[in-house]
Amino acid sequence: MRLTRRQKIITGLDMGTTKICAIIGQSDENDQLSVLGVGSNPSHGLRKGIVVSIDETIDSVQRAVSKAEQMANTEVRDVFVGITGGHLTSLNTRAMVEVASPIRGVRRADIARVLNKAKSIAIPLDRDIIKWVKQTYLCDDEPCYLDPLGKACSRLELKLHIVTGAINATQNIVRCVNMAGFRTADVLPESMASSLATIDNNEKDLGVILMDIGGGTMDIAVFTNGSIQFTSVVPYGGDNITNDIAIGLRVSHYDAENIKKKYGHAMASAVCPDETFDIQRVLNQKRERVKKRFLCEIIQARLEEILLMAKERIDATPYRDKVFAGIVLTGGTALLNGIVELTEKIFDLPVKVGVPQGLKGLSGVVSSPIYSTGIGMVLWGLNPESSAYTNHRTLPWLFLNFTRRIIPDVYA
Repeated sequence: MRLTRRQKIITGLDMGTTKICAIIGQSDENDQLSVLGVGSNPSHGLRKGIVVSIDETIDSVQRAVSKAEQMANTEVRDVFVGITGGHLTSLNTRAMVEVASPIRGVRRADIARVLNKAKSIAIPLDRDIIKWVKQTYLCDDEPCYLDPLGKACSRLELKLHIVTGAINATQNIVRCVNMAGFRTADVLPESMASSLATIDNNEKDLGVILMDIGGGTMDIAVFTNGSIQFTSVVPYGGDNITNDIAIGLRVSHYDAENIKKKYGHAMASAVCPDETFDIQRVLNQKRERVKKRFLCEIIQARLEEILLMAKERIDATPYRDKVFAGIVLTGGTALLNGIVELTEKIFDLPVKVGVPQGLKGLSGVVSSPIYSTGIGMVLWGLNPESSAYTNHRTLPWLFLNFTRRIIPDVYA
């Protein structure tokens, strides 16, 4: 039986600093996502969203997708890729055109003209538009949101949110995926992908901040009035906390990560000052006892710094005072004990940990904040037409991606 558009199998790929995660999913007749396979592999070739080793990145992608393929008992060809990195920046633009026939109303040609005008922004030659998002249309200064077709008016205006990124950084990600043997169907900023999996429309209408805190970066997205208004990437994450622990306790990075997960807490004051645990020093392999509060002070200091950097960026926008729902934390670092309380203290807003919702199949496996981006990429791939995030590729991007698919040896 041939699969319909909504039944086709989609693979989402989360290209993280700590891990590369592949998720294979398929929607049913009720538009509910069923997770068929999950594969994860340590990410050795990426640092803060930037490829530092092509060979290691290729190997990690192949291993992650292979594990998902085995679990789903299917073969993957196309993947939807989530990207991050400090090179990603965003801006809001607006454009206005005269409607060709005000009496007949807005036609598709009018919508195309205003969209092309809004996208016509001047950006450096080394950057490209990664994604653009329609925020709202206005007909004669009256909001008509996302569907002005047929509305009688003289002027049609469009507000657009645009995310740009460094061409080389984006193309290196695409190149690694293609050289791993898969075709890059599309790329999406990870903050947008995670929001698809963790934030509902009511939260977007009321105003909400998404913070996806991974190993190397924190991806931020601010929503008000139902649409995305601001995106940014803070180039720090859970790995910075782990590094501080390794230095402060003189333990290996591996032990520091395990100590963070087992004993860590983001609020040092909530930890008993007399509570201790054993560690093994790197230099002499001696086992010693250290106070848990000292560990938590290290964690809190770094996490406060990361959250304050995010707060500074959000406060610099005109949208902070329009956020009434609160903050959704996701990503692996959102599992840290006490992070909700610390974030509430810093932002003075309600905070919750966001996990993918409404899933079938392997839902118990992926109902964790560490899979938010991967699930969001699958959701985007299954039904991009109904998503708030509009697909966009410039001709140079399409040409480069196409040539890398058909003649990969040229780029090897």
